[in-house]
Amino acid sequence: MSGKRSLQSCDSDEKKYELVPPEGGWGYVVCVGLSVIFIAGTAHQPVFGFIYNDFLNELGVGTGAVTLVYGVFQVTLAIAGFSANIALKKLSLRQVGLIGAFIYTLASFLAIFVTSTTQLIVTNGFLQGLGMGLLIPVSYTSFNSYFTRKKVLYLSLCKASIGLITMVYPLFIKFTITEYGFRGTLAILCAISAHSIFGALVMHPVSWHMKPQMKSCEKIVLIPPTPAVEDTENKFNFTKNGNEVTKLDNTKSVENLYTGSDNPRKNSGLLFLPKLADSRRLSIPVVLIPGDRKTDSRFDSSDKVYIENLYKAASVSSLGNFGNIGVEPMPIIKNKEGKWQTVAEFLDLTLLKDLVYDNIIFGMALTFFSDLTFFTVEPLFLDKNNLSRTEIANIIATGGATDMAARLLLGVSGQFFRMNSRYMFFAGALFTALFRLVFIQFTTYVPLLALTGVLGALRSLVHIAQPIVLAEYVPIERYPPAYGLYMLLAGGISLSIGPMIGFIRDYTGSYKIAFVMLTICNICCVVPWFVEAVLKTIKRRKLEKGMPT
Repeated sequence: MSGKRSLQSCDSDEKKYELVPPEGGWGYVVCVGLSVIFIAGTAHQPVFGFIYNDFLNELGVGTGAVTLVYGVFQVTLAIAGFSANIALKKLSLRQVGLIGAFIYTLASFLAIFVTSTTQLIVTNGFLQGLGMGLLIPVSYTSFNSYFTRKKVLYLSLCKASIGLITMVYPLFIKFTITEYGFRGTLAILCAISAHSIFGALVMHPVSWHMKPQMKSCEKIVLIPPTPAVEDTENKFNFTKNGNEVTKLDNTKSVENLYTGSDNPRKNSGLLFLPKLADSRRLSIPVVLIPGDRKTDSRFDSSDKVYIENLYKAASVSSLGNFGNIGVEPMPIIKNKEGKWQTVAEFLDLTLLKDLVYDNIIFGMALTFFSDLTFFTVEPLFLDKNNLSRTEIANIIATGGATDMAARLLLGVSGQFFRMNSRYMFFAGALFTALFRLVFIQFTTYVPLLALTGVLGALRSLVHIAQPIVLAEYVPIERYPPAYGLYMLLAGGISLSIGPMIGFIRDYTGSYKIAFVMLTICNICCVVPWFVEAVLKTIKRRKLEKGMPT
Protein backbone atom coordinates (compact mmCIF):
# COMPACT_ATOMS: atom_id res chain seq x y z
CA MET A 1 0.00 0.00 0.00
CA SER A 2 2.87 2.39 -0.63
CA GLY A 3 3.49 4.03 -3.93
CA LYS A 4 1.87 1.12 -5.77
CA ARG A 5 -1.71 2.04 -5.11
CA SER A 6 -2.15 2.45 -8.82
CA LEU A 7 -3.38 -0.85 -10.22
CA GLN A 8 -3.18 0.16 -13.81
CA SER A 9 -1.22 2.81 -15.60
CA CYS A 10 -0.37 3.64 -19.15
CA ASP A 11 2.12 5.70 -21.00
CA SER A 12 0.72 8.81 -22.61
CA ASP A 13 2.18 7.77 -25.95
CA GLU A 14 0.80 4.25 -25.80
CA LYS A 15 -2.28 3.70 -27.88
CA LYS A 16 -5.09 1.79 -26.27
CA TYR A 17 -8.22 0.68 -28.01
CA GLU A 18 -11.72 -0.33 -27.07
CA LEU A 19 -14.30 -2.16 -29.15
CA VAL A 20 -17.35 -0.10 -30.10
CA PRO A 21 -20.48 -0.79 -32.20
CA PRO A 22 -19.80 -0.41 -35.93
CA GLU A 23 -22.47 2.29 -36.53
CA GLY A 24 -22.98 0.69 -39.92
CA GLY A 25 -21.21 -2.16 -41.67
CA TRP A 26 -23.13 -5.33 -40.85
CA GLY A 27 -25.59 -3.08 -39.02
CA TYR A 28 -27.05 -2.15 -42.42
CA VAL A 29 -27.82 -5.83 -43.01
CA VAL A 30 -29.44 -5.99 -39.57
CA CYS A 31 -31.65 -3.05 -40.61
CA VAL A 32 -32.74 -4.99 -43.69
CA GLY A 33 -33.38 -8.05 -41.55
CA LEU A 34 -35.51 -6.03 -39.13
CA SER A 35 -37.58 -4.61 -42.00
CA VAL A 36 -38.03 -8.06 -43.54
CA ILE A 37 -39.19 -9.54 -40.24
CA PHE A 38 -41.83 -6.88 -39.68
CA ILE A 39 -43.00 -6.91 -43.30
CA ALA A 40 -43.32 -10.70 -43.21
CA GLY A 41 -45.04 -10.71 -39.83
CA THR A 42 -47.22 -7.63 -39.63
CA ALA A 43 -47.87 -6.15 -43.09
CA HIS A 44 -50.85 -8.44 -43.77
CA GLN A 45 -52.58 -7.80 -40.42
CA PRO A 46 -54.55 -4.71 -41.51
CA VAL A 47 -56.09 -6.73 -44.37
CA PHE A 48 -56.67 -9.90 -42.32
CA GLY A 49 -60.45 -9.42 -42.45
CA PHE A 50 -60.34 -8.87 -46.20
CA ILE A 51 -58.37 -12.09 -46.74
CA TYR A 52 -60.62 -14.31 -44.60
CA ASN A 53 -63.97 -12.57 -45.17
CA ASP A 54 -65.42 -15.11 -47.64
CA PHE A 55 -63.99 -18.06 -45.69
CA LEU A 56 -65.57 -16.88 -42.43
CA ASN A 57 -68.89 -16.25 -44.17
CA GLU A 58 -68.85 -19.83 -45.44
CA LEU A 59 -68.35 -21.03 -41.87
CA GLY A 60 -71.22 -18.80 -40.76
CA VAL A 61 -69.23 -17.14 -37.98
CA GLY A 62 -69.08 -13.62 -39.39
CA THR A 63 -66.36 -11.06 -38.77
CA GLY A 64 -66.56 -11.52 -34.99
CA ALA A 65 -64.02 -14.32 -35.42
CA VAL A 66 -61.53 -11.74 -36.76
CA THR A 67 -61.63 -9.90 -33.44
CA LEU A 68 -61.18 -13.16 -31.54
CA VAL A 69 -58.17 -14.25 -33.61
CA TYR A 70 -56.57 -10.82 -33.30
CA GLY A 71 -57.15 -10.83 -29.53
CA VAL A 72 -55.48 -14.24 -29.14
CA PHE A 73 -52.60 -13.00 -31.30
CA GLN A 74 -52.06 -9.93 -29.09
CA VAL A 75 -52.19 -11.92 -25.85
CA THR A 76 -49.76 -14.55 -27.11
CA LEU A 77 -47.50 -11.84 -28.55
CA ALA A 78 -47.28 -10.14 -25.15
CA ILE A 79 -46.60 -13.32 -23.21
CA ALA A 80 -44.05 -14.60 -25.73
CA GLY A 81 -42.26 -11.24 -25.77
CA PHE A 82 -41.93 -11.38 -22.01
CA SER A 83 -40.87 -15.04 -22.10
CA ALA A 84 -38.16 -14.33 -24.68
CA ASN A 85 -35.97 -13.23 -21.79
CA ILE A 86 -36.09 -16.77 -20.39
CA ALA A 87 -34.96 -18.25 -23.71
CA LEU A 88 -32.15 -15.69 -23.95
CA LYS A 89 -30.73 -16.99 -20.66
CA LYS A 90 -29.64 -20.12 -22.54
CA LEU A 91 -29.60 -19.15 -26.22
CA SER A 92 -28.21 -16.33 -28.33
CA LEU A 93 -30.28 -13.62 -29.93
CA ARG A 94 -30.01 -15.22 -33.34
CA GLN A 95 -31.00 -18.65 -32.05
CA VAL A 96 -34.11 -17.29 -30.35
CA GLY A 97 -34.92 -15.30 -33.49
CA LEU A 98 -34.63 -18.41 -35.66
CA ILE A 99 -36.94 -20.34 -33.34
CA GLY A 100 -39.49 -17.54 -33.60
CA ALA A 101 -39.12 -17.35 -37.38
CA PHE A 102 -39.61 -21.11 -37.83
CA ILE A 103 -42.69 -21.09 -35.58
CA TYR A 104 -44.17 -18.17 -37.50
CA THR A 105 -43.46 -19.81 -40.87
CA LEU A 106 -44.94 -23.10 -39.66
CA ALA A 107 -48.08 -21.25 -38.55
CA SER A 108 -48.41 -19.62 -41.98
CA PHE A 109 -48.00 -23.01 -43.67
CA LEU A 110 -50.64 -24.67 -41.48
CA ALA A 111 -53.00 -21.74 -42.15
CA ILE A 112 -53.23 -22.84 -45.79
CA PHE A 113 -55.19 -25.92 -44.71
CA VAL A 114 -57.52 -24.42 -42.07
CA THR A 115 -61.13 -25.57 -42.23
CA SER A 116 -62.54 -24.21 -38.96
CA THR A 117 -62.42 -21.21 -36.67
CA THR A 118 -60.60 -23.21 -34.02
CA GLN A 119 -57.78 -24.05 -36.42
CA LEU A 120 -57.60 -20.38 -37.44
CA ILE A 121 -57.25 -19.33 -33.80
CA VAL A 122 -54.41 -21.84 -33.30
CA THR A 123 -52.48 -20.92 -36.46
CA ASN A 124 -53.05 -17.19 -36.93
CA GLY A 125 -53.71 -16.41 -33.30
CA PHE A 126 -51.55 -18.56 -31.03
CA LEU A 127 -48.67 -19.79 -33.21
CA GLN A 128 -48.12 -16.56 -35.17
CA GLY A 129 -48.32 -14.55 -31.94
CA LEU A 130 -45.75 -16.88 -30.37
CA GLY A 131 -43.38 -16.51 -33.33
CA MET A 132 -43.61 -12.73 -33.52
CA GLY A 133 -43.38 -12.44 -29.74
CA LEU A 134 -39.93 -14.00 -29.92
CA LEU A 135 -38.86 -12.08 -33.02
CA ILE A 136 -39.72 -8.54 -31.93
CA PRO A 137 -37.43 -8.27 -28.84
CA VAL A 138 -34.63 -10.02 -30.75
CA SER A 139 -34.95 -7.61 -33.69
CA TYR A 140 -34.95 -4.46 -31.60
CA THR A 141 -32.15 -5.68 -29.33
CA SER A 142 -29.93 -6.53 -32.30
CA PHE A 143 -30.63 -3.18 -33.95
CA ASN A 144 -29.91 -1.17 -30.79
CA SER A 145 -26.64 -3.06 -30.21
CA TYR A 146 -25.29 -2.06 -33.63
CA PHE A 147 -26.09 1.66 -33.44
CA THR A 148 -25.64 4.34 -30.81
CA ARG A 149 -25.56 7.72 -32.55
CA LYS A 150 -27.57 6.88 -35.68
CA LYS A 151 -30.49 4.97 -34.23
CA VAL A 152 -33.13 7.51 -35.22
CA LEU A 153 -31.86 7.72 -38.79
CA TYR A 154 -31.81 4.02 -39.57
CA LEU A 155 -34.89 3.07 -37.57
CA SER A 156 -36.76 5.81 -39.45
CA LEU A 157 -35.72 4.27 -42.75
CA CYS A 158 -36.72 0.79 -41.53
CA LYS A 159 -40.12 2.00 -40.35
CA ALA A 160 -40.64 3.93 -43.59
CA SER A 161 -39.97 0.83 -45.68
CA ILE A 162 -42.35 -1.22 -43.52
CA GLY A 163 -45.03 1.43 -43.79
CA LEU A 164 -44.61 1.70 -47.55
CA ILE A 165 -45.10 -2.05 -48.05
CA THR A 166 -48.07 -2.01 -45.67
CA MET A 167 -49.71 0.71 -47.76
CA VAL A 168 -49.54 -1.30 -50.98
CA TYR A 169 -50.47 -4.61 -49.33
CA PRO A 170 -54.26 -4.22 -49.89
CA LEU A 171 -53.70 -3.89 -53.66
CA PHE A 172 -51.33 -6.85 -53.60
CA ILE A 173 -53.81 -9.05 -51.71
CA LYS A 174 -56.64 -8.05 -54.03
CA PHE A 175 -54.52 -9.10 -57.00
CA THR A 176 -53.49 -12.45 -55.51
CA ILE A 177 -57.04 -13.38 -54.50
CA THR A 178 -58.28 -12.57 -58.00
CA GLU A 179 -55.50 -14.51 -59.70
CA TYR A 180 -54.85 -17.41 -57.32
CA GLY A 181 -57.86 -17.63 -55.03
CA PHE A 182 -58.07 -17.87 -51.24
CA ARG A 183 -55.74 -20.86 -50.71
CA GLY A 184 -53.26 -19.60 -53.30
CA THR A 185 -53.06 -16.28 -51.48
CA LEU A 186 -52.35 -18.07 -48.20
CA ALA A 187 -49.56 -20.04 -49.91
CA ILE A 188 -48.02 -16.79 -51.15
CA LEU A 189 -48.27 -15.30 -47.65
CA CYS A 190 -46.53 -18.41 -46.30
CA ALA A 191 -43.65 -17.85 -48.73
CA ILE A 192 -43.42 -14.22 -47.60
CA SER A 193 -43.48 -15.31 -43.95
CA ALA A 194 -40.53 -17.63 -44.63
CA HIS A 195 -38.41 -14.55 -45.28
CA SER A 196 -38.48 -13.94 -41.52
CA ILE A 197 -35.96 -16.81 -41.31
CA PHE A 198 -33.57 -14.73 -43.41
CA GLY A 199 -34.23 -11.76 -41.14
CA ALA A 200 -33.32 -13.82 -38.09
CA LEU A 201 -30.22 -15.32 -39.73
CA VAL A 202 -28.59 -11.91 -40.23
CA MET A 203 -28.94 -10.98 -36.54
CA HIS A 204 -25.26 -11.67 -35.88
CA PRO A 205 -23.91 -10.98 -32.38
CA VAL A 206 -22.52 -7.47 -32.41
CA SER A 207 -19.26 -8.83 -30.96
CA TRP A 208 -18.52 -10.30 -34.39
CA HIS A 209 -18.46 -6.86 -35.98
CA MET A 210 -17.18 -4.50 -33.28
CA LYS A 211 -14.63 -1.93 -34.41
CA PRO A 212 -11.53 -0.89 -32.47
CA GLN A 213 -11.43 2.72 -31.39
CA MET A 214 -8.61 4.48 -29.60
CA LYS A 215 -9.51 5.47 -26.07
CA SER A 216 -7.79 7.67 -23.55
CA CYS A 217 -5.80 6.29 -20.64
CA GLU A 218 -7.79 5.15 -17.63
CA LYS A 219 -6.47 4.68 -14.14
CA ILE A 220 -7.85 2.87 -11.10
CA VAL A 221 -6.73 3.72 -7.60
CA LEU A 222 -7.67 1.88 -4.41
CA ILE A 223 -7.57 3.61 -1.05
CA PRO A 224 -8.36 2.29 2.42
CA PRO A 225 -11.94 2.66 3.65
CA THR A 226 -12.86 6.28 4.27
CA PRO A 227 -15.36 7.42 6.89
CA ALA A 228 -18.74 8.69 5.75
CA VAL A 229 -18.02 11.94 7.61
CA GLU A 230 -14.86 13.69 6.59
CA ASP A 231 -12.10 13.26 9.13
CA THR A 232 -9.61 16.09 8.91
CA GLU A 233 -7.17 14.38 11.24
CA ASN A 234 -6.58 11.26 9.15
CA LYS A 235 -5.77 12.09 5.60
CA PHE A 236 -4.42 9.59 3.10
CA ASN A 237 -1.17 10.64 1.58
CA PHE A 238 -0.31 9.91 -2.03
CA THR A 239 2.96 10.20 -3.81
CA LYS A 240 3.56 11.67 -7.23
CA ASN A 241 7.01 11.44 -8.80
CA GLY A 242 8.41 10.64 -5.36
CA ASN A 243 6.86 13.74 -3.76
CA GLU A 244 4.00 13.60 -1.32
CA VAL A 245 0.79 15.25 -2.42
CA THR A 246 -2.32 15.84 -0.43
CA LYS A 247 -4.74 15.56 -3.32
CA LEU A 248 -4.79 13.80 -6.63
CA ASP A 249 -6.05 15.96 -9.43
CA ASN A 250 -9.45 15.10 -10.73
CA THR A 251 -10.03 12.22 -8.26
CA LYS A 252 -12.79 11.54 -5.78
CA SER A 253 -13.93 8.62 -3.72
CA VAL A 254 -17.45 7.35 -4.29
CA GLU A 255 -18.60 8.43 -0.84
CA ASN A 256 -17.25 11.94 -1.26
CA LEU A 257 -18.17 12.38 -4.89
CA TYR A 258 -20.05 15.56 -4.21
CA THR A 259 -17.74 17.14 -1.65
CA GLY A 260 -14.86 19.52 -2.05
CA SER A 261 -16.33 21.71 -4.75
CA ASP A 262 -19.05 24.24 -5.25
CA ASN A 263 -19.58 22.84 -8.67
CA PRO A 264 -18.79 19.12 -8.66
CA ARG A 265 -19.83 18.59 -12.25
CA LYS A 266 -17.29 21.10 -13.46
CA ASN A 267 -14.40 19.85 -11.36
CA SER A 268 -14.77 16.11 -11.27
CA GLY A 269 -16.18 15.20 -14.64
CA LEU A 270 -17.26 11.90 -13.08
CA LEU A 271 -20.50 10.02 -12.63
CA PHE A 272 -22.74 11.62 -10.02
CA LEU A 273 -24.14 9.28 -7.40
CA PRO A 274 -26.25 10.05 -4.33
CA LYS A 275 -24.05 10.43 -1.28
CA LEU A 276 -23.91 7.09 0.53
CA ALA A 277 -25.36 6.73 3.99
CA ASP A 278 -23.36 5.13 6.80
CA SER A 279 -25.35 1.94 6.55
CA ARG A 280 -24.46 1.40 2.89
CA ARG A 281 -20.79 2.30 2.75
CA LEU A 282 -18.59 0.30 0.42
CA SER A 283 -16.24 -2.08 2.12
CA ILE A 284 -13.57 -1.10 -0.42
CA PRO A 285 -14.07 2.52 -1.49
CA VAL A 286 -13.00 3.32 -5.01
CA VAL A 287 -11.36 6.34 -6.55
CA LEU A 288 -12.57 6.93 -10.09
CA ILE A 289 -10.32 8.74 -12.50
CA PRO A 290 -11.78 9.60 -15.91
CA GLY A 291 -9.76 9.13 -19.04
CA ASP A 292 -10.98 12.49 -20.31
CA ARG A 293 -13.40 15.20 -19.34
CA LYS A 294 -16.16 13.89 -21.51
CA THR A 295 -18.92 11.89 -19.96
CA ASP A 296 -21.48 9.72 -21.67
CA SER A 297 -24.64 11.84 -21.75
CA ARG A 298 -26.73 8.75 -22.21
CA PHE A 299 -25.85 7.47 -18.79
CA ASP A 300 -28.22 8.29 -15.95
CA SER A 301 -26.28 8.40 -12.72
CA SER A 302 -29.47 8.19 -10.68
CA ASP A 303 -30.27 4.78 -12.16
CA LYS A 304 -31.14 2.59 -9.17
CA VAL A 305 -30.08 -0.53 -11.01
CA TYR A 306 -26.58 0.89 -11.51
CA ILE A 307 -26.30 2.01 -7.91
CA GLU A 308 -27.41 -1.41 -6.64
CA ASN A 309 -24.90 -3.11 -8.93
CA LEU A 310 -22.19 -0.73 -7.76
CA TYR A 311 -22.74 -1.91 -4.20
CA LYS A 312 -22.92 -5.62 -4.99
CA ALA A 313 -20.91 -6.23 -8.15
CA ALA A 314 -18.31 -8.95 -8.07
CA SER A 315 -16.41 -7.94 -11.19
CA VAL A 316 -15.91 -5.08 -13.58
CA SER A 317 -17.60 -7.01 -16.37
CA SER A 318 -20.82 -7.33 -14.39
CA LEU A 319 -21.05 -3.58 -14.06
CA GLY A 320 -21.24 -3.06 -17.79
CA ASN A 321 -19.67 -0.20 -19.72
CA PHE A 322 -20.16 3.12 -18.00
CA GLY A 323 -18.02 5.28 -20.22
CA ASN A 324 -14.41 6.13 -19.50
CA ILE A 325 -14.59 5.18 -15.84
CA GLY A 326 -12.58 2.44 -14.16
CA VAL A 327 -14.12 0.62 -11.20
CA GLU A 328 -12.19 -1.82 -9.03
CA PRO A 329 -13.97 -5.13 -8.34
CA MET A 330 -15.70 -5.29 -4.98
CA PRO A 331 -16.55 -8.31 -2.84
CA ILE A 332 -20.11 -9.55 -3.13
CA ILE A 333 -22.22 -10.39 -0.13
CA LYS A 334 -24.96 -12.81 -1.09
CA ASN A 335 -27.94 -12.91 1.21
CA LYS A 336 -30.14 -15.93 1.61
CA GLU A 337 -32.88 -15.65 -0.97
CA GLY A 338 -36.32 -17.17 -1.16
CA LYS A 339 -37.97 -18.80 -4.14
CA TRP A 340 -39.74 -15.59 -5.15
CA GLN A 341 -36.45 -13.70 -5.16
CA THR A 342 -34.93 -16.37 -7.39
CA VAL A 343 -37.84 -16.14 -9.84
CA ALA A 344 -37.70 -12.34 -9.82
CA GLU A 345 -34.00 -12.33 -10.67
CA PHE A 346 -34.38 -15.02 -13.32
CA LEU A 347 -37.09 -13.00 -15.11
CA ASP A 348 -35.27 -9.74 -14.31
CA LEU A 349 -38.33 -8.40 -12.48
CA THR A 350 -35.96 -6.23 -10.46
CA LEU A 351 -36.40 -3.74 -13.30
CA LEU A 352 -39.80 -2.95 -11.79
CA LYS A 353 -38.07 -1.54 -8.70
CA ASP A 354 -36.88 1.34 -10.86
CA LEU A 355 -39.62 3.99 -10.77
CA VAL A 356 -38.24 5.76 -13.83
CA TYR A 357 -38.43 2.52 -15.83
CA ASP A 358 -41.99 1.96 -14.58
CA ASN A 359 -42.90 5.48 -15.65
CA ILE A 360 -41.43 4.90 -19.10
CA ILE A 361 -43.20 1.62 -19.88
CA PHE A 362 -46.60 2.73 -18.54
CA GLY A 363 -46.47 5.92 -20.58
CA MET A 364 -45.34 4.16 -23.74
CA ALA A 365 -47.86 1.34 -23.42
CA LEU A 366 -50.80 3.71 -22.93
CA THR A 367 -49.77 6.02 -25.77
CA PHE A 368 -49.08 3.21 -28.21
CA PHE A 369 -52.40 1.55 -27.40
CA SER A 370 -54.16 4.89 -27.87
CA ASP A 371 -52.51 5.46 -31.23
CA LEU A 372 -53.31 2.04 -32.68
CA THR A 373 -56.90 2.13 -31.43
CA PHE A 374 -57.56 5.63 -32.77
CA PHE A 375 -56.51 4.85 -36.33
CA THR A 376 -58.44 1.57 -36.20
CA VAL A 377 -61.68 3.25 -35.10
CA GLU A 378 -61.30 6.43 -37.20
CA PRO A 379 -62.88 4.93 -40.38
CA LEU A 380 -66.00 4.05 -38.36
CA PHE A 381 -66.15 7.61 -37.01
CA LEU A 382 -65.82 9.03 -40.52
CA ASP A 383 -68.53 6.72 -41.83
CA LYS A 384 -70.91 7.86 -39.09
CA ASN A 385 -70.45 11.46 -40.26
CA ASN A 386 -71.91 10.46 -43.63
CA LEU A 387 -68.74 10.87 -45.63
CA SER A 388 -68.52 9.01 -48.91
CA ARG A 389 -66.26 6.01 -49.32
CA THR A 390 -64.01 8.02 -51.61
CA GLU A 391 -63.66 10.78 -49.01
CA ILE A 392 -62.94 8.24 -46.25
CA ALA A 393 -60.32 6.55 -48.43
CA ASN A 394 -58.70 9.93 -49.17
CA ILE A 395 -58.56 10.83 -45.47
CA ILE A 396 -57.01 7.51 -44.48
CA ALA A 397 -54.53 7.68 -47.36
CA THR A 398 -53.54 11.22 -46.34
CA GLY A 399 -52.79 10.07 -42.80
CA GLY A 400 -50.63 7.25 -44.14
CA ALA A 401 -48.81 9.55 -46.57
CA THR A 402 -47.94 12.18 -43.94
CA ASP A 403 -46.81 9.41 -41.59
CA MET A 404 -44.43 8.10 -44.26
CA ALA A 405 -43.16 11.58 -45.13
CA ALA A 406 -42.52 12.39 -41.47
CA ARG A 407 -40.60 9.15 -40.94
CA LEU A 408 -38.34 9.93 -43.87
CA LEU A 409 -37.88 13.51 -42.67
CA LEU A 410 -36.94 12.29 -39.20
CA GLY A 411 -34.46 9.91 -40.77
CA VAL A 412 -32.78 12.70 -42.70
CA SER A 413 -32.84 15.00 -39.66
CA GLY A 414 -31.25 12.29 -37.55
CA GLN A 415 -28.23 12.40 -39.85
CA PHE A 416 -27.51 16.02 -38.86
CA PHE A 417 -28.97 16.34 -35.35
CA ARG A 418 -28.75 14.14 -32.30
CA MET A 419 -32.35 13.64 -31.16
CA ASN A 420 -33.38 12.40 -27.76
CA SER A 421 -35.86 9.58 -28.32
CA ARG A 422 -37.76 10.23 -25.10
CA TYR A 423 -38.27 13.88 -26.03
CA MET A 424 -39.56 12.71 -29.40
CA PHE A 425 -42.03 10.31 -27.82
CA PHE A 426 -43.15 12.95 -25.30
CA ALA A 427 -43.73 15.50 -28.07
CA GLY A 428 -45.66 12.95 -30.12
CA ALA A 429 -47.90 11.99 -27.18
CA LEU A 430 -48.54 15.60 -26.18
CA PHE A 431 -49.34 17.09 -29.60
CA THR A 432 -51.34 14.04 -30.64
CA ALA A 433 -53.57 14.54 -27.58
CA LEU A 434 -54.08 18.23 -28.43
CA PHE A 435 -54.86 17.72 -32.11
CA ARG A 436 -57.11 14.75 -31.33
CA LEU A 437 -59.27 17.03 -29.19
CA VAL A 438 -59.49 19.43 -32.11
CA PHE A 439 -60.25 16.54 -34.50
CA ILE A 440 -63.47 15.52 -32.74
CA GLN A 441 -64.89 19.04 -33.08
CA PHE A 442 -65.33 18.68 -36.86
CA THR A 443 -67.55 16.53 -39.04
CA THR A 444 -66.85 17.85 -42.53
CA TYR A 445 -64.41 16.54 -45.12
CA VAL A 446 -61.71 19.23 -45.45
CA PRO A 447 -60.97 19.80 -41.71
CA LEU A 448 -60.92 16.05 -41.04
CA LEU A 449 -58.59 15.55 -44.01
CA ALA A 450 -56.15 18.19 -42.75
CA LEU A 451 -56.23 17.07 -39.13
CA THR A 452 -55.73 13.41 -40.06
CA GLY A 453 -52.68 14.49 -42.01
CA VAL A 454 -51.29 16.25 -38.94
CA LEU A 455 -52.06 13.27 -36.69
CA GLY A 456 -50.41 10.93 -39.20
CA ALA A 457 -47.22 12.99 -39.10
CA LEU A 458 -47.23 13.11 -35.29
CA ARG A 459 -47.65 9.35 -34.92
CA SER A 460 -44.27 8.89 -36.63
CA LEU A 461 -42.64 10.43 -33.53
CA VAL A 462 -44.24 7.75 -31.37
CA HIS A 463 -43.53 4.79 -33.64
CA ILE A 464 -39.89 5.63 -34.30
CA ALA A 465 -38.97 6.59 -30.74
CA GLN A 466 -40.77 3.68 -29.04
CA PRO A 467 -38.08 0.96 -29.54
CA ILE A 468 -35.23 3.39 -28.77
CA VAL A 469 -36.50 4.92 -25.51
CA LEU A 470 -35.79 1.80 -23.46
CA ALA A 471 -32.49 1.18 -25.26
CA GLU A 472 -31.26 4.61 -24.17
CA TYR A 473 -32.26 4.00 -20.56
CA VAL A 474 -31.28 0.40 -19.77
CA PRO A 475 -27.99 -1.36 -20.63
CA ILE A 476 -28.23 -3.31 -23.88
CA GLU A 477 -27.85 -6.65 -22.05
CA ARG A 478 -31.03 -5.85 -20.09
CA TYR A 479 -32.98 -4.66 -23.11
CA PRO A 480 -34.73 -8.00 -23.89
CA PRO A 481 -36.32 -8.35 -20.42
CA ALA A 482 -37.04 -4.61 -20.30
CA TYR A 483 -38.83 -4.70 -23.65
CA GLY A 484 -40.51 -8.01 -22.75
CA LEU A 485 -42.04 -6.47 -19.63
CA TYR A 486 -43.22 -3.56 -21.74
CA MET A 487 -44.87 -5.95 -24.22
CA LEU A 488 -46.59 -7.79 -21.38
CA LEU A 489 -47.92 -4.53 -19.98
CA ALA A 490 -49.05 -3.37 -23.43
CA GLY A 491 -50.96 -6.64 -23.89
CA GLY A 492 -52.63 -6.25 -20.51
CA ILE A 493 -53.71 -2.70 -21.35
CA SER A 494 -55.07 -3.83 -24.71
CA LEU A 495 -57.13 -6.56 -23.03
CA SER A 496 -58.44 -4.37 -20.20
CA ILE A 497 -58.78 -0.78 -21.36
CA GLY A 498 -59.62 -1.70 -24.98
CA PRO A 499 -62.85 -3.59 -24.23
CA MET A 500 -63.81 -0.98 -21.64
CA ILE A 501 -63.60 1.84 -24.19
CA GLY A 502 -65.49 -0.30 -26.71
CA PHE A 503 -68.27 -0.96 -24.19
CA ILE A 504 -68.61 2.74 -23.33
CA ARG A 505 -68.74 3.65 -27.02
CA ASP A 506 -71.45 1.07 -27.68
CA TYR A 507 -73.40 2.15 -24.60
CA THR A 508 -73.28 5.87 -25.37
CA GLY A 509 -73.24 5.57 -29.15
CA SER A 510 -70.62 8.35 -29.24
CA TYR A 511 -67.23 8.04 -30.91
CA LYS A 512 -66.25 11.40 -29.44
CA ILE A 513 -66.34 9.98 -25.92
CA ALA A 514 -64.18 7.07 -27.05
CA PHE A 515 -61.65 9.46 -28.61
CA VAL A 516 -61.59 11.56 -25.42
CA MET A 517 -60.78 8.43 -23.41
CA LEU A 518 -57.98 7.60 -25.84
CA THR A 519 -56.68 11.14 -25.38
CA ILE A 520 -56.69 10.62 -21.61
CA CYS A 521 -54.36 7.65 -22.20
CA ASN A 522 -51.91 10.07 -23.83
CA ILE A 523 -52.25 12.48 -20.92
CA CYS A 524 -51.42 9.62 -18.53
CA CYS A 525 -48.07 9.48 -20.30
CA VAL A 526 -47.42 13.22 -20.65
CA VAL A 527 -48.16 14.29 -17.08
CA PRO A 528 -46.03 11.69 -15.20
CA TRP A 529 -43.15 12.19 -17.62
CA PHE A 530 -43.36 15.95 -17.13
CA VAL A 531 -43.41 15.56 -13.33
CA GLU A 532 -40.35 13.29 -13.55
CA ALA A 533 -38.50 15.89 -15.63
CA VAL A 534 -39.35 18.64 -13.12
CA LEU A 535 -38.13 16.56 -10.17
CA LYS A 536 -34.88 15.75 -11.99
CA THR A 537 -34.35 19.42 -12.78
CA ILE A 538 -34.88 20.42 -9.15
CA LYS A 539 -32.49 17.72 -7.98
CA ARG A 540 -29.83 18.78 -10.47
CA ARG A 541 -30.06 22.43 -9.42
CA LYS A 542 -29.68 21.46 -5.78
CA LEU A 543 -26.56 19.50 -6.62
CA GLU A 544 -25.11 22.40 -8.57
CA LYS A 545 -25.65 24.65 -5.58
CA GLY A 546 -24.04 22.10 -3.27
CA MET A 547 -27.23 21.52 -1.32
CA PRO A 548 -27.87 18.07 0.23
CA THR A 549 -30.64 16.01 -1.30
